[in-house]
Amino acid sequence: MKMWILVSCALLLSSGLSACAPARGSQPYEIGDLLLEEDFSSPSAWETYSDPAIQVDLRVVDGVYRIEAHDEVFMWGLNAQVHADVVIEVETEQLSSYADNAYGVMCRADPADDGDGYYFFISGDGYYTIRRGAGDEIAPLIEWLPSSAIHQGQARNRIRAVCIQDYLALYVNDQFVDETRDHLYSSGVTGLTAGVSAGGDVRVDFDNLLVFEARLAQTSDD
Repeated sequence: MKMWILVSCALLLSSGLSACAPARGSQPYEIGDLLLEEDFSSPSAWETYSDPAIQVDLRVVDGVYRIEAHDEVFMWGLNAQVHADVVIEVETEQLSSYADNAYGVMCRADPADDGDGYYFFISGDGYYTIRRGAGDEIAPLIEWLPSSAIHQGQARNRIRAVCIQDYLALYVNDQFVDETRDHLYSSGVTGLTAGVSAGGDVRVDFDNLLVFEARLAQTSDD
């Protein structure tokens, strides 16, 4: 029998997910089966790509997934498992010093690797955004906004993306940051992503990725 855990105080602490935030989103949700656990110990654990001409490289190295990009370049790497309603959590570490960047996770990314899907970004200067990639545009569902939850600069951050039905929410370092709704995509693969503005560079490590099946919790008004 499948077990569901209501997210009220913790997210499966025994599996390494973080304790509850002092503030939570408007929509409670429940965690189910662990769908994917990735520690990047295998070189073939995630998509690999390199293009020296535009100074882009993404690959598993030294037990982490590292994305490097330079000068107004934006990249992502995908896995191959298609999921629908999920909670994704990953540990990140920014290694580069340039702060005007973006890095985070994708949910419901198109397996065709065309950039479609939902993006949950934070930046080295303490901002966040939730965006939707469709065609050639990655449009904001929530514009870039500052958050004190984000550790700035060369620092570690834990990102949690909630992607259930049309509900999208972002948590950073155990704290609820923001939420929105969008119904364009209903399933897809998980992605790790980073980009940087003109004249800059970004190098970010991702580790200890967890993807859980999830669903919206029933409330007394339902």
